[in-house]
Amino acid sequence: MRQRFALVFNARAGVARPRLLDGVLSGVRGGGGSVFQVAARSAEEAAERVAALARTGGTDCVIAAGGDGTFRAVASGAAGTELPVGFVPLGTGNVLKHEIGLPSRAGDLARGLLHDPVISVRGGRVNGAPFFLMAGAGFDGRIVADLHYKTKRMLGRAAFTVPVARTLARGADLFDVDIDGRLLTASWVIVTNAAHYGGSFVLTRETQLGAGQLVVVAVPSATRRALIAASLALGLGRLARPETRPTGLLVLPATRVKIGFQKPVPGEIDGDDAGLTPFDVTGGGPDVRLIVPPAYVADLTNRHTNHVA
Repeated sequence: MRQRFALVFNARAGVARPRLLDGVLSGVRGGGGSVFQVAARSAEEAAERVAALARTGGTDCVIAAGGDGTFRAVASGAAGTELPVGFVPLGTGNVLKHEIGLPSRAGDLARGLLHDPVISVRGGRVNGAPFFLMAGAGFDGRIVADLHYKTKRMLGRAAFTVPVARTLARGADLFDVDIDGRLLTASWVIVTNAAHYGGSFVLTRETQLGAGQLVVVAVPSATRRALIAASLALGLGRLARPETRPTGLLVLPATRVKIGFQKPVPGEIDGDDAGLTPFDVTGGGPDVRLIVPPAYVADLTNRHTNHVA
């Protein structure tokens, strides 16, 4: 059983839900654990503080409490070490929560932090910096860039409505993409280690967190209609199945993807605004030890066994 926990808490992530976090911490302490907070004013400082904890010891686990961006910061610091990372989802989309099947109740989350198993998750890199879920450019990059923290905290996922409408009204912009030497243009590109996107939406079944496979999803069209078709297919769960994907949409395994070197466009990394491309995205990033529910370990093992067979 893990007993000593370091907490990194992002108070700006998504809809503020301090009661959930308080409940989790109460459950951890009630189960015999102790918790101390790691103060950090930025993602970079959080990563540095976590890396220092991993070197010096003194904790059995670091808890990332916030959204997917908070997890990225904490995991970047813990990557390449034996320090496990647990996640308490307080963000807007919480892709990681849906990816690994985390429960929603505080007591269940606390028990998981204390007792659940650990898997090794290999991230990727964007321009040399680690990421663990996905990097996107074009359509979703513009949406994320148009979001405001205060609106996200007040409205949650509903805050995306206006940025999505504005981005569709603007129309599609084509930019250059190089997928392992295959050159194309696209208006929306996602490079992902995960099966989920934007929360509970299933983006692809070609990979999942912990499988170590980088997958590219690309809309190679400049029309507003193509973006709407891809968005609707994602929302209806049809994007992940080859037979129901919109015509022309590409889903490809990859090891290196270069995005927007000739024409810079807005990008996002693990759900956070990442400024403008170019992005040089590669697999083979650092490994992080992630606490996951037992059911996710079983699913990951079964899918790997079936794939090898």
